Amino acid sequence: MGTTSTPPVRQSPAKTIRPSERMAAQAALSSLIARVCAARVLREHHIWEAVRILPEIGGLPDDIKQLPEFRRLMEKEAFTAALRLLAQSCQPARDIRDLDPQGDHWVATLSVRSALSQPRQRKLMRAEHRDPPAAVLIALLSSTVRKARPFVHRRRTNTAVQKEFGNE
Repeated sequence: MGTTSTPPVRQSPAKTIRPSERMAAQAALSSLIARVCAARVLREHHIWEAVRILPEIGGLPDDIKQLPEFRRLMEKEAFTAALRLLAQSCQPARDIRDLDPQGDHWVATLSVRSALSQPRQRKLMRAEHRDPPAAVLIALLSSTVRKARPFVHRRRTNTAVQKEFGNE
């Protein structure tokens, strides 16, 4: 009697998953903002991480990664121009209004257009960093932070309760 041998099962290499890929979008956003603030200069991987997070919370189209103009800017390391393209591609669109040096820091001011595109309805975000593109990225990421509204307990009057139940 002969024994049959089975060929060894070929295993594919396990895909490594970064911790930020398992985080909820808001937690990943907060983590990225903290890492960019702590970095001396903005690196390419920070922008790619933003491109991964922003479609879920910032209204960035998923296909932005494939856009030839965006890829060309990233290859040239034209980070500020690439971030400007990202900001304009978000929904609602964002505009980099100013990028000014103040002492040893750069201050980026970004505006978020309202649905009505009225100047009075714009929200302004400011961020500062020693590296100009980092200041722009921090302002862009900060514009997508959703602040939880505090729960306000309102006391209902007897009149409101009576109207609700039709017992006027």
